[in-house]
This record gives sequence, structure tokens and C-alpha cells, in this order.
Amino acid sequence: MRKWLAWVMCMTLVFSLAGCGKSNSSSSKADATEEGATEELASASSDNMIMNGDFSDGTVGKWSTYTNGGDASLSVKDGEMAIHILRPGTLDYAVQAYYDGFALDSGCKYDFSFDVHSDVDRFGEWRMQINGGDYHAYTSDIVEIKNDVSHVQMEFEMTEASDPAPRLCLNLGMVEGCPSDLGEHTVYVDNFDLHLVDDSNKAADVEEVEKPDINVNQLGYKIGDVKKAVVRGDDLSGKAFKVVNIDTEETAFEGKLSDEQPNPTSGETVAIADFSDVKEGGKYKVVTDDFGESYEFEIGDDVYDSLAAKTLQWFYSQRCECATDKNTVGDFAHDACHTGKAKLYGTDKVIDVEKGWHDAGDYGRYVVAGAKAAYDLLDAFENNREKFDDDLGMPYSGNKIPDILDEVKYELDFMVSMQAKDGGVYHKVTTAAFADAVMPDKVDADLVVCPVSNTATGACAAVMAKAARLIRGYDKEAYFKYRSCAEKAEEYLKKHVNDSGFKNPEDVTTGEYPDENAMDELFWSLSELVKMCQADNDNEAANKYLKDIKDLVKVKSSTSGMGWQGVGYYAAFTYLSCDGIDSKVKKDTEDYLDYARENIIKNINDDGYQSAMGETYYWGSNMSILNNGMFLMKSAALDESKKDEYSELAKEQINYVLGKNATSYCYVTGFGSLCPENPHHRPSQSVGKAYPGMIVGGANSNLEDPYAKATLNKVAAAKCYVDNVQSYSCNEVTIYWNSPLVNLLSYYTD
Repeated sequence: MRKWLAWVMCMTLVFSLAGCGKSNSSSSKADATEEGATEELASASSDNMIMNGDFSDGTVGKWSTYTNGGDASLSVKDGEMAIHILRPGTLDYAVQAYYDGFALDSGCKYDFSFDVHSDVDRFGEWRMQINGGDYHAYTSDIVEIKNDVSHVQMEFEMTEASDPAPRLCLNLGMVEGCPSDLGEHTVYVDNFDLHLVDDSNKAADVEEVEKPDINVNQLGYKIGDVKKAVVRGDDLSGKAFKVVNIDTEETAFEGKLSDEQPNPTSGETVAIADFSDVKEGGKYKVVTDDFGESYEFEIGDDVYDSLAAKTLQWFYSQRCECATDKNTVGDFAHDACHTGKAKLYGTDKVIDVEKGWHDAGDYGRYVVAGAKAAYDLLDAFENNREKFDDDLGMPYSGNKIPDILDEVKYELDFMVSMQAKDGGVYHKVTTAAFADAVMPDKVDADLVVCPVSNTATGACAAVMAKAARLIRGYDKEAYFKYRSCAEKAEEYLKKHVNDSGFKNPEDVTTGEYPDENAMDELFWSLSELVKMCQADNDNEAANKYLKDIKDLVKVKSSTSGMGWQGVGYYAAFTYLSCDGIDSKVKKDTEDYLDYARENIIKNINDDGYQSAMGETYYWGSNMSILNNGMFLMKSAALDESKKDEYSELAKEQINYVLGKNATSYCYVTGFGSLCPENPHHRPSQSVGKAYPGMIVGGANSNLEDPYAKATLNKVAAAKCYVDNVQSYSCNEVTIYWNSPLVNLLSYYTD
């Protein structure tokens, strides 16, 4: 992989219920140091496009390093950038220095040059490359590097499509020609120059997809739903609209737009077209004289059935270790992958790690992420079990166990295999660095199991306790296995509750999923164990766990959220559903939820699209939107008088992700009129098309990848989305983003 990848952690906030993404210490999923506020990128002009190319300000500026089995650091010494290579690794890109922040325009010619020397004789490779997908080079060359300064220069033409966010790389690992005994040394570089020399054949800019000014749920609405479209423009108030049946071309409804209102998060003025009175099944569009028409949508009670099936089936496609069935996943089928034993980090011991789902666009398996995903699916089954049968068309269909439980068991068995003898649960199993953009069975790097963490242990205990309670009537052997795992994990967590959080070992660069506060995992696991024991009529054990909650848990110290990091709301809802709870803990828990609920509802009511995000759209905003919907549905179960209100607001979060948003995208691949086609997902990149049924991260106003910074600078928060494989912070997918979609859809399918 001649590359670099990143994935910054989403903060878990009370208002947005965020909690998505993974990070490596202070940076991101891999290796980049984030620069805070978005900077203006250098544009193609007569000026040097590499800022501070001579390091005259005494810093390395925007340069950073990526390592994959190697180790290096950057500094400025005597006016040059010194790349101190501690370990060159075995790959050409095992050590890579890179620079982001310029553009290459199709048809233009550029002149590139720099100076280089080294304190040992070796070879290196410079590359102008795409910063995503297959990371191929637009142009590159291998150069010999000696003690004397060499001047490297090349003129090249950008023959591919314009790239607003390419990467300049220096590969300084074991490049072809390097001596086999290459050890610690330093390479010095200086005087980087990149100039546009001829733009006479510059290609015309690619026109953006024209998007409608009337945004709807592109799948559609159930017959009894509240049905609203959002219209954007000027002078909207009271303007006429109609709903037209696409097949008959007849007008099914005529109405007037609501009073217009400013919508700061999207930078628009909007009004609402309410067509709830349309109750006849069919395909429709909303039409106006002044603001165009919407994408088509359907009205009918089965509009979500196909989507619900596909979003759940996707988990099967993410299975690790086993071969997947071509009849089920088509071109995305793969042979058995990651089948070798995994080495416990820092030891010579190996363990068998079984099963599990690949986490996201990468092939790691992370316990905290998997626990959130598995819990959401179990929760969907618990709340709407009549919606889940044994006939999803999966390889395991027909075995008298609901298919959703079969799929979750595959992840649960992985977590059991990650439990140490003392009850602690290892944090993750991955290769030391991210794999190339290949299918999982093509990855041959060794697996590394990273140390036990409190957050993995607590999350595992919680989901195992819930699973044991739900699986008991279907699989007694699994029940005893999951209950034992939960009890052992809980005992470990209570003994180690003050341990520090997980940090990546220095030579492991895959997703970190850091979390310093395990109080919410403790609350969550204990609450689920109470619920499990009460369901088993094991009152003695239940009362012991209730006492532990009273003695150990500080509700107000629990991190809020329903993500992989903050799980406090899961804990709170479960606790309030238990019998015999302590009155003070109950009051603290209700206050904790009330505060969050008030802010969620305020955000929804203040936003023209009824998004619950508020002013900032964090990494994985679509997960936060859907988590908010789950939060509201769980609130409805606690307060019958508010059930209709909460359910309607939750439904609006589904409407948002399916197209009623400022970007006009249905954020699920393969569905709607405009959906993501270029997700950051290795199987999709390998096959050359998007797997259907995956929800992407969505709008991210923090602009946390180079492509987003280059293309979305100064764009309104709710519109900060781009459908490009290079934009991992907008367009990656993950199991714990799909899981709340499965959960929330289960309330609205028949």
C-alpha cells in the first residue's frame, strides 16, 4: 500500500449522541497530524505549490510520516528536512514522508524538483499519487541517493482527471536497489518546487450533479406517515406545490408551502411542503412552478422492506475468517481470510481468534465497535422480534433461529475468543498496519492481538449479557457460553476499573478506538447483567449487581452516547427497565436522559430538515442522526404519553439519511435516486462498484481528510459531504453505522 489512511475519532457529545470513528493517539485512524482549522490550499499558479519548500521557517510545516513496519521521524537540521529512519522495514513504503495541500489539474504540465542526500547510499522513490482508492501514482521515479546532494527534476503532464487533493510522497523503506542491511540512517531533502508551466490544455471542470431544491425521503413513506418535503430557495412562503403520481401523471394533492425560515446549518432559506394527506399507494414526486421538482419516491407500507433486508445482509458480507457465499453476496464473495493464529502483542504466544465482522472499510476486528453493532441488532430483535424471521435468504436460513440472531452470534463468538483467562477482553485484532485496497482473502500479513482494555471488557460483558437473555430460547449452549463470558468480564472490570485507557502500541497503526473513561461501560454491563439475571429468576445474582451499581457507578460521570466510545445511554435505558432499582440512581439516570432528550428535540425543532445534529456535523454524523432516532424510540417505550411525538421525530431521522437533507443524497449505497457510488470500503474498491445497503458517514463539517479540505472549504456544515473514495471522513462505512439503521428501520417495517 503506497499510501496513508486516516480516520479521526468522533467525539461523543450529549447533544448529537456522536461516538463514531477510531483514532491513533492525537491524530487519526493511521498517521496524519490534523492541523485544526482548514487552511487555504495552494492552487496551480506560477507560485511554488509546495509551501515552505525550503524549510526556511525552521519547521517541517505540513509534512508528516506514514509507516508500515518501519519507523521514522522528521525534523529540520541546518535548513533541510531530516528524515531520520530508525527502521526501514521490509516494504518500499514502510517509511514514507508525505505532503498534502495542492491540486493537479487535468491537461496541465508541471515542473517538479527537489534536492536530496543521505548519510548512507540507498535508493528512494518520489510519487505524485492519488490519496485514496488504489493509491496509484500519477507520476513517480526511483532515484539513487548518496552522500553528495543530488538535484531531482522532472516535467510531467497530469493525464488523468483533475485531483484537488493528491499526495506528494517520498518512499524511503526498502525501495528496490537498497542494500539488504540498510539500518538506521538519515535522508535530507530541501528546495521542493512544484510549478505549473503550461495550462493551455487544461480540461474543463467536471460539472457537478444537478441536485433538486425539493428534498424528500427517496425511498418513500408508509401510508399513515407524516410526509414532508423540504423546499429551498427565495420567497418561498405560501407558494403552491403539488404531488404528482408518476405513473398516471395525475395530481394527487395540492398545497401551500409553510412560512419560510432560515436554516443556518445548511446556509439556506427553507419551507415545508406537507403532503401527509396522500394515502394512496404509488410512485410520486413533489412539483412546484418556481423551485423545480423532487426525486421520485414511493408511498406504501412495504417501502422499507428491501432496504431493511439489505442493511442486515451486509453484515454477512463483512464476515472474517470464513468464505462467504457467492449466491448471497455475488461479486463480493471471498475465500476464507485471516485464518492464521494471532500473536499476542509483546509476547511469543499465539491464540485462535474466531469469526467476527470486518469493522469498516478496513479489515480489523475491534471489540468496542463490534459490541455496539451487535447490541443494536440484538436490541432491534428484542423490541420488534415479530419483524425478524428465519427466511432472509441467507446460507443459515431455515435453521429455526431468527437470521438476525444467527448473524449476531458470528460476532459474539469472536468476542468470546478474545477473552483472556482472567476475564479481560483483548481490545482488537488487526494486522500491524492497514491492508491494501484488496479483497480480504488477499491479505497475508500476520495478525496481532492488542492488549486487554477496560472498555472492550465492559462492552463485551454488556452485549454478552443481553445476548444470553435473548438467545436462551433458541440455543442453550450459546446461552451458557455468553452468560459465562459476561460474568467473567464483569468481575475483571470491577477489579480493574481504575486502569488507564487503551493506547496503540507504537508499531501498530490500525484504528485505536481510545477511551479513558470506563464508567459508562461499567454501568452498561452491570445493568445488562441485572436484566439477564432477573429474566432467569436468579434474584440473588441480580441483587448483587444492583448493589454494585449503587456502590460503584456514578451516573453523572458516565460518558453519554450510544456509540463505541460513549455508551451511557444504553446503560441508562437498560437500568430503568430493571426491577428493584435504587431510587437515587433512578433519579440521576432519569435526569441524565432528560437533559439529552431536551437537547435532541430542540435541535430537531430548530432545523429545517429536522436533523438532530445541531450546529456541527461530526465524523459519522449519520450514525449520530440514527442514534438520536433510537434514543427517541427508547424514550417512547418509557413514556406512553409521548410515544407518538417521539416516534414521529425518530422517523424524521430516517427521512434525513434517506434523502431529506441538504446534500440531496440518500446516504445508503444502492438506494434512492442519488446515492454514494464511491465509498471508502476495500471490497467495493476491489470489485469496482459499491456494495448495496451500506450507510456512509455523511456530512462532516470538521473536514478531516485532505480531499474534504480541498473541496468543502467554506461549505455550510450540513453540506460538508463528498462522494469520493479519497474522503474517508465523509464516505467510509462501518458496522456500527449500519447497525443503528437496522435498529431504527425495525420500528417502521411490516
